[in-house]
Amino acid sequence: MNSKQSFSIILIIAIIIVVLYSCKDIGSELLLPLGLSASSTNVSVVKGASKQITLSGGKSPYSIKRPPNAATAAVSLASSILTISGIDTGSTNTIVADSNIPIADSLEIIISILETVPLVSFSNQIQPIFNSQCTGCHGGTGGLTITAGASYNNLVNVNAQSSCPSLKRVLPNDASNSVLYRKVSGTTCGQQMPQGGALSATDITLIRNWINQGANNN
Repeated sequence: MNSKQSFSIILIIAIIIVVLYSCKDIGSELLLPLGLSASSTNVSVVKGASKQITLSGGKSPYSIKRPPNAATAAVSLASSILTISGIDTGSTNTIVADSNIPIADSLEIIISILETVPLVSFSNQIQPIFNSQCTGCHGGTGGLTITAGASYNNLVNVNAQSSCPSLKRVLPNDASNSVLYRKVSGTTCGQQMPQGGALSATDITLIRNWINQGANNN
């Protein structure tokens, strides 16, 4: 191999290295981040109160693309924290977006503003529902014990098992994403509970309000 051929080979190798390096940089620019998501997209807030949800994924900074009905709710955004405040009872929505260009990744947040209600007592109002309607099957069997003294620790912030395993049995401040509420209201997560007959509308509302008030051990 003469010197001219050697030079040509070296030049070709150098060009290949430059091209590969450039493609690597271009490729990294083209890689899209995970889509925009929120810690909850169906939010219930008590009138006069507020709740925060966390945005993630997509490309920050995030923005409020469309605010909710101002007569029902108000929203504010600080970095990745979206604060939703209840103005009056009703339902509305807001749309948030990331800064991906040319097409922004947007996400709809459904908002329900609930009437201010008295604080629900777990021991005096929720546990009696369990005692009369649920402990026959969940008094030590059925994969869940909700007898007095054991129920709270077996429900709140505990991962569900057989139904909707990605959710908590009770997620404080979020009845719509709590398996207990979904089961007693018959929305999702398998068969409606209790077996053989639904709870009264009053009892279902008590459970929903207790969870949305923070699932207090009171």
